Amino acid sequence: MQRSKSDRCLHLPEQRLNILNVSESNKLRSISHRLTQSSVTAALILLFILLGINRGWATPTDPLDNIIKLSPNAKVYLVTVGPGSLVWERFGHNGIWIQDPALGFDMVFHWGLFDFQSENFWPKFLQGYMDYSIGSIDSRQFFQFYAESKRGVQIQELNFSADQKNRLTGLLIKNDTEGQRIYRYNYYLDNCSTRARDILDQVLGGLISNATTGKGSGKSFRSNTQRLLQKIPGAYLGVQLALGAPADREISIWQDMFTPMSLRRHLNKINFSDGSPIVLSDKLVYAASSNKEPTQVTSYLFFYLPISASLALLFASLGYVSAAGKKWARVLLALGGSLWSLISALVGTLLLLIWGFTEHRYGHWNANLLQYNPLSFFSAIFFIMLMVQGQLPKKALLLLKIVTGLSLLGLVFKFIPIFEQGNGEAIALALPVHLGLLWGIYTAQTSLPPLARPSK
Repeated sequence: MQRSKSDRCLHLPEQRLNILNVSESNKLRSISHRLTQSSVTAALILLFILLGINRGWATPTDPLDNIIKLSPNAKVYLVTVGPGSLVWERFGHNGIWIQDPALGFDMVFHWGLFDFQSENFWPKFLQGYMDYSIGSIDSRQFFQFYAESKRGVQIQELNFSADQKNRLTGLLIKNDTEGQRIYRYNYYLDNCSTRARDILDQVLGGLISNATTGKGSGKSFRSNTQRLLQKIPGAYLGVQLALGAPADREISIWQDMFTPMSLRRHLNKINFSDGSPIVLSDKLVYAASSNKEPTQVTSYLFFYLPISASLALLFASLGYVSAAGKKWARVLLALGGSLWSLISALVGTLLLLIWGFTEHRYGHWNANLLQYNPLSFFSAIFFIMLMVQGQLPKKALLLLKIVTGLSLLGLVFKFIPIFEQGNGEAIALALPVHLGLLWGIYTAQTSLPPLARPSK
Protein backbone atom coordinates (compact mmCIF):
# COMPACT_ATOMS: atom_id res chain seq x y z
CA MET A 1 0.00 0.00 0.00
CA GLN A 2 1.59 3.30 -1.05
CA ARG A 3 1.32 6.43 1.02
CA SER A 4 0.99 9.90 -0.43
CA LYS A 5 4.43 11.52 -0.64
CA SER A 6 5.22 14.91 0.82
CA ASP A 7 7.39 15.90 -2.16
CA ARG A 8 4.24 15.99 -4.28
CA CYS A 9 2.79 18.80 -2.19
CA LEU A 10 2.91 22.32 -3.57
CA HIS A 11 3.03 25.24 -1.15
CA LEU A 12 0.92 28.34 -1.73
CA PRO A 13 2.73 31.70 -1.98
CA GLU A 14 2.72 33.72 1.22
CA GLN A 15 0.47 36.78 1.31
CA ARG A 16 2.20 40.17 1.20
CA LEU A 17 1.37 42.88 3.71
CA ASN A 18 0.24 46.23 2.40
CA ILE A 19 2.21 49.36 3.26
CA LEU A 20 0.62 52.61 4.35
CA ASN A 21 1.01 55.44 1.91
CA VAL A 22 3.01 58.44 2.92
CA SER A 23 0.12 60.84 3.24
CA GLU A 24 -1.71 58.61 5.68
CA SER A 25 1.46 58.20 7.76
CA ASN A 26 1.99 61.98 7.92
CA LYS A 27 -1.56 62.51 9.03
CA LEU A 28 -1.14 60.01 11.80
CA ARG A 29 2.21 61.53 12.85
CA SER A 30 0.75 65.04 13.15
CA ILE A 31 -2.14 63.71 15.16
CA SER A 32 0.15 61.84 17.53
CA HIS A 33 2.28 65.01 18.21
CA ARG A 34 -0.80 66.85 19.42
CA LEU A 35 -1.83 64.04 21.75
CA THR A 36 -0.67 64.05 25.34
CA GLN A 37 1.42 61.21 26.68
CA SER A 38 -1.65 59.64 28.26
CA SER A 39 -3.31 59.37 24.83
CA VAL A 40 -0.62 57.32 23.08
CA THR A 41 -2.66 54.13 23.43
CA ALA A 42 -5.66 55.82 21.81
CA ALA A 43 -3.48 56.92 18.90
CA LEU A 44 -2.27 53.39 18.32
CA ILE A 45 -5.86 52.14 18.31
CA LEU A 46 -6.71 54.83 15.74
CA LEU A 47 -3.78 53.68 13.60
CA PHE A 48 -5.12 50.13 13.47
CA ILE A 49 -8.62 51.38 12.75
CA LEU A 50 -7.33 53.37 9.76
CA LEU A 51 -5.39 50.32 8.57
CA GLY A 52 -8.52 48.22 8.81
CA ILE A 53 -10.73 50.72 6.98
CA ASN A 54 -8.32 51.67 4.19
CA ARG A 55 -6.48 48.40 3.60
CA GLY A 56 -8.74 45.65 4.98
CA TRP A 57 -8.03 43.25 7.78
CA ALA A 58 -5.53 40.48 7.02
CA THR A 59 -7.27 37.09 6.83
CA PRO A 60 -5.45 34.21 8.59
CA THR A 61 -4.29 31.53 6.21
CA ASP A 62 -5.90 28.11 6.69
CA PRO A 63 -3.07 25.62 7.40
CA LEU A 64 -4.71 23.16 5.00
CA ASP A 65 -4.25 25.65 2.14
CA ASN A 66 -0.48 25.14 2.37
CA ILE A 67 -0.59 21.36 1.96
CA ILE A 68 -1.40 21.07 -1.75
CA LYS A 69 -2.76 23.12 -4.62
CA LEU A 70 -4.38 20.98 -7.28
CA SER A 71 -4.48 21.95 -10.93
CA PRO A 72 -7.74 23.30 -12.44
CA ASN A 73 -8.41 19.94 -14.12
CA ALA A 74 -8.19 17.87 -10.93
CA LYS A 75 -11.16 15.63 -10.17
CA VAL A 76 -12.57 14.19 -6.97
CA TYR A 77 -14.55 10.94 -6.84
CA LEU A 78 -16.32 8.91 -4.21
CA VAL A 79 -15.57 5.25 -4.98
CA THR A 80 -18.09 2.67 -3.74
CA VAL A 81 -17.25 -1.04 -3.58
CA GLY A 82 -20.12 -3.50 -3.26
CA PRO A 83 -20.38 -6.46 -0.86
CA GLY A 84 -17.86 -9.29 -0.86
CA SER A 85 -18.09 -12.90 0.25
CA LEU A 86 -16.51 -12.61 3.71
CA VAL A 87 -18.46 -11.42 6.74
CA TRP A 88 -16.62 -8.10 7.08
CA GLU A 89 -16.91 -7.55 3.32
CA ARG A 90 -20.71 -7.87 3.29
CA PHE A 91 -21.14 -4.21 4.25
CA GLY A 92 -19.12 -2.91 1.30
CA HIS A 93 -16.22 -0.47 1.21
CA ASN A 94 -15.49 2.98 -0.15
CA GLY A 95 -12.81 5.62 -0.56
CA ILE A 96 -12.16 9.09 -1.92
CA TRP A 97 -10.18 9.24 -5.14
CA ILE A 98 -8.15 12.36 -5.92
CA GLN A 99 -7.01 12.46 -9.55
CA ASP A 100 -4.74 15.22 -10.86
CA PRO A 101 -2.73 14.19 -13.96
CA ALA A 102 -0.96 17.55 -14.08
CA LEU A 103 0.60 16.93 -10.66
CA GLY A 104 0.91 13.18 -11.07
CA PHE A 105 -1.33 12.77 -8.02
CA ASP A 106 -3.61 9.73 -8.33
CA MET A 107 -4.49 8.31 -4.93
CA VAL A 108 -7.45 6.67 -3.20
CA PHE A 109 -7.83 7.42 0.51
CA HIS A 110 -9.89 4.88 2.42
CA TRP A 111 -10.67 4.00 6.03
CA GLY A 112 -11.58 0.80 7.86
CA LEU A 113 -8.17 -0.87 7.57
CA PHE A 114 -7.25 -3.46 10.20
CA ASP A 115 -4.81 -6.28 10.80
CA PHE A 116 -5.75 -9.54 12.54
CA GLN A 117 -2.09 -9.90 13.57
CA SER A 118 -1.91 -6.55 15.32
CA GLU A 119 -1.24 -6.54 19.06
CA ASN A 120 -4.24 -7.58 21.18
CA PHE A 121 -6.60 -7.40 18.20
CA TRP A 122 -8.99 -10.11 19.41
CA PRO A 123 -9.17 -9.02 23.07
CA LYS A 124 -9.89 -5.47 21.90
CA PHE A 125 -12.43 -6.74 19.39
CA LEU A 126 -14.29 -8.69 22.07
CA GLN A 127 -14.34 -5.66 24.37
CA GLY A 128 -15.44 -3.26 21.62
CA TYR A 129 -12.19 -1.27 21.59
CA MET A 130 -11.16 -1.68 17.97
CA ASP A 131 -8.47 0.54 16.47
CA TYR A 132 -8.69 0.90 12.70
CA SER A 133 -6.87 3.27 10.36
CA ILE A 134 -6.92 5.27 7.16
CA GLY A 135 -4.66 4.37 4.26
CA SER A 136 -3.79 5.71 0.81
CA ILE A 137 -3.06 3.65 -2.27
CA ASP A 138 -2.41 4.25 -5.95
CA SER A 139 -5.75 4.17 -7.76
CA ARG A 140 -4.62 1.51 -10.24
CA GLN A 141 -3.77 -0.91 -7.44
CA PHE A 142 -7.05 -0.13 -5.67
CA PHE A 143 -9.22 -0.81 -8.72
CA GLN A 144 -7.20 -3.86 -9.76
CA PHE A 145 -7.66 -5.47 -6.33
CA TYR A 146 -11.45 -5.13 -6.40
CA ALA A 147 -11.67 -6.14 -10.05
CA GLU A 148 -9.87 -9.39 -9.17
CA SER A 149 -12.23 -9.82 -6.21
CA LYS A 150 -15.17 -9.60 -8.68
CA ARG A 151 -16.91 -6.99 -6.55
CA GLY A 152 -18.98 -4.20 -8.01
CA VAL A 153 -17.33 -0.77 -8.16
CA GLN A 154 -18.99 2.58 -8.91
CA ILE A 155 -17.53 6.08 -8.99
CA GLN A 156 -19.27 9.39 -8.41
CA GLU A 157 -17.58 12.57 -9.60
CA LEU A 158 -18.20 15.25 -7.00
CA ASN A 159 -19.17 18.78 -7.97
CA PHE A 160 -16.56 20.55 -5.84
CA SER A 161 -15.02 23.97 -6.41
CA ALA A 162 -11.24 24.33 -6.68
CA ASP A 163 -11.05 25.52 -3.05
CA GLN A 164 -13.14 22.57 -1.88
CA LYS A 165 -10.96 20.11 -3.78
CA ASN A 166 -7.81 21.59 -2.24
CA ARG A 167 -9.29 21.59 1.24
CA LEU A 168 -10.54 18.00 0.91
CA THR A 169 -7.17 16.79 -0.34
CA GLY A 170 -5.41 18.67 2.46
CA LEU A 171 -7.64 17.05 5.06
CA LEU A 172 -7.04 13.59 3.59
CA ILE A 173 -3.27 14.01 3.49
CA LYS A 174 -3.23 15.37 7.03
CA ASN A 175 -5.43 12.47 8.20
CA ASP A 176 -3.04 9.98 6.56
CA THR A 177 0.01 10.96 8.64
CA GLU A 178 1.64 9.42 11.70
CA GLY A 179 -0.34 10.19 14.81
CA GLN A 180 -3.52 10.81 12.81
CA ARG A 181 -4.19 7.50 11.06
CA ILE A 182 -5.58 5.45 13.93
CA TYR A 183 -9.16 5.91 15.13
CA ARG A 184 -11.54 4.05 17.42
CA TYR A 185 -13.77 1.99 15.16
CA ASN A 186 -17.49 1.43 15.66
CA TYR A 187 -19.30 -0.82 13.18
CA TYR A 188 -22.34 1.48 12.95
CA LEU A 189 -21.13 4.91 14.03
CA ASP A 190 -17.49 5.23 12.96
CA ASN A 191 -16.43 3.13 9.99
CA CYS A 192 -15.07 3.57 6.48
CA SER A 193 -18.34 4.98 5.18
CA THR A 194 -19.09 7.37 8.04
CA ARG A 195 -15.52 8.70 7.85
CA ALA A 196 -15.91 9.43 4.13
CA ARG A 197 -19.35 10.98 4.78
CA ASP A 198 -18.02 13.17 7.59
CA ILE A 199 -15.03 14.55 5.73
CA LEU A 200 -17.16 15.39 2.67
CA ASP A 201 -19.69 17.05 4.95
CA GLN A 202 -16.94 19.07 6.62
CA VAL A 203 -15.68 20.39 3.29
CA LEU A 204 -19.25 21.20 2.21
CA GLY A 205 -19.93 23.18 5.37
CA GLY A 206 -22.48 20.74 6.80
CA LEU A 207 -24.58 20.45 3.64
CA ILE A 208 -24.96 16.67 3.90
CA SER A 209 -25.80 16.60 7.60
CA ASN A 210 -28.29 19.47 7.26
CA ALA A 211 -30.08 17.61 4.47
CA THR A 212 -30.27 14.24 6.21
CA THR A 213 -30.10 14.56 10.01
CA GLY A 214 -33.47 14.08 11.66
CA LYS A 215 -35.08 12.65 8.53
CA GLY A 216 -36.23 9.07 9.02
CA SER A 217 -34.89 6.37 6.73
CA GLY A 218 -37.54 3.78 7.60
CA LYS A 219 -34.71 1.41 8.50
CA SER A 220 -32.78 0.33 11.58
CA PHE A 221 -29.25 -0.88 12.13
CA ARG A 222 -30.71 -4.36 12.64
CA SER A 223 -32.69 -4.37 9.39
CA ASN A 224 -29.63 -3.26 7.41
CA THR A 225 -27.54 -5.95 9.11
CA GLN A 226 -30.16 -8.62 8.38
CA ARG A 227 -30.32 -7.59 4.74
CA LEU A 228 -26.58 -7.72 4.19
CA LEU A 229 -25.78 -10.87 6.21
CA GLN A 230 -28.70 -13.04 5.11
CA LYS A 231 -26.53 -15.08 2.72
CA ILE A 232 -24.23 -16.13 5.57
CA PRO A 233 -26.60 -18.05 7.90
CA GLY A 234 -24.16 -18.55 10.76
CA ALA A 235 -23.12 -14.90 10.93
CA TYR A 236 -26.74 -13.84 10.48
CA LEU A 237 -27.88 -15.90 13.48
CA GLY A 238 -24.96 -14.85 15.68
CA VAL A 239 -25.48 -11.14 15.04
CA GLN A 240 -29.25 -11.42 15.45
CA LEU A 241 -28.78 -12.98 18.87
CA ALA A 242 -26.13 -10.45 19.92
CA LEU A 243 -27.97 -7.27 18.89
CA GLY A 244 -30.14 -5.69 21.57
CA ALA A 245 -33.01 -3.22 21.54
CA PRO A 246 -30.87 -0.15 20.58
CA ALA A 247 -30.30 -1.70 17.14
CA ASP A 248 -34.04 -1.65 16.41
CA ARG A 249 -34.65 2.09 16.66
CA GLU A 250 -35.34 3.84 13.38
CA ILE A 251 -32.25 5.58 12.10
CA SER A 252 -32.04 8.84 10.19
CA ILE A 253 -30.82 9.09 6.61
CA TRP A 254 -27.57 10.48 8.04
CA GLN A 255 -27.11 7.31 10.11
CA ASP A 256 -28.22 5.08 7.25
CA MET A 257 -25.10 6.17 5.38
CA PHE A 258 -23.02 3.87 7.61
CA THR A 259 -22.90 1.52 4.60
CA PRO A 260 -21.03 2.73 1.50
CA MET A 261 -23.89 1.68 -0.78
CA SER A 262 -26.39 3.82 1.15
CA LEU A 263 -23.98 6.78 1.19
CA ARG A 264 -23.73 6.60 -2.57
CA ARG A 265 -27.51 6.47 -3.05
CA HIS A 266 -28.24 9.34 -0.70
CA LEU A 267 -25.55 11.63 -2.13
CA ASN A 268 -27.21 11.38 -5.52
CA LYS A 269 -30.28 13.10 -4.02
CA ILE A 270 -28.55 16.08 -2.35
CA ASN A 271 -28.17 19.46 -4.05
CA PHE A 272 -26.44 22.74 -3.32
CA SER A 273 -28.53 25.78 -2.38
CA ASP A 274 -28.62 26.88 -6.03
CA GLY A 275 -30.15 23.55 -7.06
CA SER A 276 -27.01 22.10 -8.63
CA PRO A 277 -26.21 18.51 -7.60
CA ILE A 278 -23.35 17.40 -5.36
CA VAL A 279 -22.75 14.48 -7.73
CA LEU A 280 -21.91 15.31 -11.35
CA SER A 281 -21.97 11.70 -12.56
CA ASP A 282 -22.42 8.19 -11.20
CA LYS A 283 -20.73 5.51 -13.29
CA LEU A 284 -20.37 1.75 -13.02
CA VAL A 285 -16.72 0.67 -13.32
CA TYR A 286 -17.09 -3.06 -12.58
CA ALA A 287 -20.31 -5.04 -12.32
CA ALA A 288 -20.45 -7.61 -9.52
CA SER A 289 -20.42 -11.16 -10.87
CA SER A 290 -21.62 -12.45 -7.48
CA ASN A 291 -22.43 -11.17 -3.99
CA LYS A 292 -24.74 -8.47 -5.24
CA GLU A 293 -26.27 -6.25 -2.59
CA PRO A 294 -29.64 -7.65 -1.43
CA THR A 295 -32.48 -5.16 -1.64
CA GLN A 296 -34.95 -6.87 0.72
CA VAL A 297 -34.71 -8.56 4.11
CA THR A 298 -35.42 -12.29 4.04
CA SER A 299 -36.45 -13.52 7.48
CA TYR A 300 -35.31 -16.88 8.82
CA LEU A 301 -38.38 -17.14 11.08
CA PHE A 302 -40.04 -19.92 9.11
CA PHE A 303 -36.74 -21.74 8.81
CA TYR A 304 -36.03 -21.70 12.55
CA LEU A 305 -39.58 -22.52 13.65
CA PRO A 306 -39.80 -26.02 12.08
CA ILE A 307 -36.39 -26.88 13.54
CA SER A 308 -37.33 -25.85 17.06
CA ALA A 309 -40.79 -27.44 16.78
CA SER A 310 -39.17 -30.74 15.74
CA LEU A 311 -36.84 -30.64 18.74
CA ALA A 312 -39.81 -29.87 21.01
CA LEU A 313 -41.75 -32.82 19.62
CA LEU A 314 -38.71 -35.05 20.08
CA PHE A 315 -38.27 -34.07 23.74
CA ALA A 316 -41.99 -34.51 24.44
CA SER A 317 -41.99 -37.94 22.79
CA LEU A 318 -38.92 -39.07 24.71
CA GLY A 319 -40.60 -38.00 27.93
CA TYR A 320 -43.68 -40.06 27.08
CA VAL A 321 -41.64 -43.16 26.16
CA SER A 322 -39.46 -42.69 29.24
CA ALA A 323 -42.59 -42.62 31.42
CA ALA A 324 -43.48 -46.04 29.94
CA GLY A 325 -40.31 -47.43 31.50
CA LYS A 326 -37.88 -47.28 28.54
CA LYS A 327 -34.43 -46.52 29.92
CA TRP A 328 -32.95 -45.61 26.53
CA ALA A 329 -35.58 -42.88 26.15
CA ARG A 330 -34.66 -41.48 29.57
CA VAL A 331 -30.97 -41.44 28.61
CA LEU A 332 -31.66 -39.69 25.29
CA LEU A 333 -33.92 -37.17 27.01
CA ALA A 334 -31.24 -36.45 29.58
CA LEU A 335 -28.52 -36.11 26.92
CA GLY A 336 -30.65 -33.88 24.70
CA GLY A 337 -31.82 -31.75 27.60
CA SER A 338 -28.29 -31.37 28.91
CA LEU A 339 -26.94 -30.37 25.48
CA TRP A 340 -29.73 -27.86 24.84
CA SER A 341 -29.37 -26.36 28.33
CA LEU A 342 -25.61 -26.05 27.93
CA ILE A 343 -25.93 -24.30 24.54
CA SER A 344 -28.63 -22.00 25.87
CA ALA A 345 -26.56 -21.15 28.95
CA LEU A 346 -23.41 -20.43 26.93
CA VAL A 347 -25.27 -18.13 24.54
CA GLY A 348 -26.96 -16.37 27.45
CA THR A 349 -23.69 -15.90 29.30
CA LEU A 350 -22.11 -14.39 26.20
CA LEU A 351 -25.06 -12.00 25.79
CA LEU A 352 -24.78 -11.02 29.45
CA LEU A 353 -21.05 -10.32 29.09
CA ILE A 354 -21.65 -8.20 25.98
CA TRP A 355 -24.27 -6.17 27.83
CA GLY A 356 -22.42 -5.74 31.10
CA PHE A 357 -18.73 -5.72 30.25
CA THR A 358 -18.14 -4.43 26.70
CA GLU A 359 -18.50 -1.27 24.64
CA HIS A 360 -20.68 -3.01 22.06
CA ARG A 361 -23.53 -0.64 22.89
CA TYR A 362 -25.89 -2.14 20.31
CA GLY A 363 -25.65 -5.42 22.18
CA HIS A 364 -26.98 -3.89 25.40
CA TRP A 365 -30.57 -4.21 26.66
CA ASN A 366 -30.90 -7.56 24.97
CA ALA A 367 -34.22 -9.35 25.55
CA ASN A 368 -32.74 -12.52 24.07
CA LEU A 369 -31.46 -13.21 27.57
CA LEU A 370 -35.02 -14.34 28.33
CA GLN A 371 -34.68 -17.02 25.67
CA TYR A 372 -31.09 -18.08 26.34
CA ASN A 373 -30.66 -18.07 30.08
CA PRO A 374 -27.39 -18.52 32.00
CA LEU A 375 -29.42 -20.35 34.67
CA SER A 376 -29.62 -23.25 32.23
CA PHE A 377 -26.09 -24.25 33.33
CA PHE A 378 -27.72 -25.74 36.41
CA SER A 379 -30.31 -27.51 34.26
CA ALA A 380 -27.49 -29.13 32.29
CA ILE A 381 -26.09 -30.54 35.56
CA PHE A 382 -29.51 -31.78 36.66
CA PHE A 383 -29.98 -33.62 33.36
CA ILE A 384 -26.71 -35.47 33.92
CA MET A 385 -28.12 -36.50 37.29
CA LEU A 386 -31.22 -37.79 35.49
CA MET A 387 -29.08 -39.90 33.21
CA VAL A 388 -26.99 -41.35 36.04
CA GLN A 389 -29.52 -41.65 38.88
CA GLY A 390 -32.74 -42.01 36.94
CA GLN A 391 -34.46 -39.04 38.59
CA LEU A 392 -34.39 -35.27 38.94
CA PRO A 393 -34.61 -33.33 42.22
CA LYS A 394 -37.74 -31.23 42.68
CA LYS A 395 -35.78 -27.99 42.33
CA ALA A 396 -34.70 -29.08 38.84
CA LEU A 397 -38.30 -29.15 37.64
CA LEU A 398 -38.88 -25.77 39.30
CA LEU A 399 -35.83 -24.36 37.49
CA LEU A 400 -37.14 -25.64 34.14
CA LYS A 401 -40.46 -23.94 34.84
CA ILE A 402 -38.68 -20.65 35.59
CA VAL A 403 -36.55 -20.82 32.43
CA THR A 404 -39.58 -21.67 30.28
CA GLY A 405 -41.68 -18.99 31.96
CA LEU A 406 -39.07 -16.34 31.22
CA SER A 407 -39.00 -17.46 27.60
CA LEU A 408 -42.80 -17.09 27.45
CA LEU A 409 -42.46 -13.64 29.02
CA GLY A 410 -40.18 -12.67 26.13
CA LEU A 411 -42.97 -13.60 23.73
CA VAL A 412 -45.46 -11.47 25.72
CA PHE A 413 -43.09 -8.52 25.47
CA LYS A 414 -43.43 -8.68 21.68
CA PHE A 415 -47.02 -7.45 22.05
CA ILE A 416 -46.12 -4.50 24.32
CA PRO A 417 -45.23 -1.37 22.27
CA ILE A 418 -42.48 -0.12 24.59
CA PHE A 419 -40.45 -3.27 23.91
CA GLU A 420 -39.22 -2.73 20.38
CA GLN A 421 -36.59 -5.42 19.95
CA GLY A 422 -36.92 -7.34 16.70
CA ASN A 423 -36.08 -10.78 18.08
CA GLY A 424 -38.93 -12.89 16.72
CA GLU A 425 -36.46 -15.27 15.11
CA ALA A 426 -34.60 -15.79 18.38
CA ILE A 427 -37.89 -16.56 20.15
CA ALA A 428 -38.97 -18.96 17.39
CA LEU A 429 -35.71 -20.85 17.77
CA ALA A 430 -35.83 -21.17 21.57
CA LEU A 431 -39.35 -21.07 23.02
CA PRO A 432 -40.74 -24.26 21.40
CA VAL A 433 -37.68 -26.20 22.61
CA HIS A 434 -38.13 -24.94 26.18
CA LEU A 435 -41.81 -25.94 26.11
CA GLY A 436 -41.13 -29.40 24.63
CA LEU A 437 -38.34 -30.09 27.10
CA LEU A 438 -40.45 -29.05 30.09
CA TRP A 439 -43.34 -31.20 28.87
CA GLY A 440 -41.08 -34.22 28.34
CA ILE A 441 -39.45 -33.94 31.77
CA TYR A 442 -42.76 -33.34 33.54
CA THR A 443 -44.27 -36.39 31.85
CA ALA A 444 -41.31 -38.59 32.67
CA GLN A 445 -41.16 -37.46 36.29
CA THR A 446 -44.83 -37.52 37.22
CA SER A 447 -46.53 -40.27 35.22
CA LEU A 448 -44.78 -43.30 36.66
CA PRO A 449 -43.55 -43.15 40.27
CA PRO A 450 -41.04 -45.98 39.76
CA LEU A 451 -39.09 -43.66 37.45
CA ALA A 452 -38.78 -41.08 40.19
CA ARG A 453 -37.71 -43.71 42.71
CA PRO A 454 -36.04 -46.57 40.88
CA SER A 455 -36.00 -49.94 42.63
CA LYS A 456 -32.81 -50.93 44.34
